[in-house]
Amino acid sequence: MRKVENKVKGKKYLVSLPEGADNVDLGIDLGPPNFTGSLDLPEPFATKLHNQMYDRGLFTLDDLQSRPREVQAALQSALRLDAATIINAYAEAEKENLPFD
Repeated sequence: MRKVENKVKGKKYLVSLPEGADNVDLGIDLGPPNFTGSLDLPEPFATKLHNQMYDRGLFTLDDLQSRPREVQAALQSALRLDAATIINAYAEAEKENLPFD
């Protein structure tokens, strides 16, 4: 078995495939689970958080329970990405001198 990355709607997943197999849809999902839907998070933040968990190898509940600091780091990193988006939007608004609504 080999492990490969699969992306579905921007979210990264680790999939286990038999040697020689190419169709990731037939593989065994190793994680992370699609947990962000139950948190009612807006996009693109939900995808950013999911991918931060993937990048840190937080695939199972055991991973999260044994590495809570990594969970916090994933959340902070996803929020930082959103903060940068907000800062860029402010910078664009100031450049264009947009009026108040």
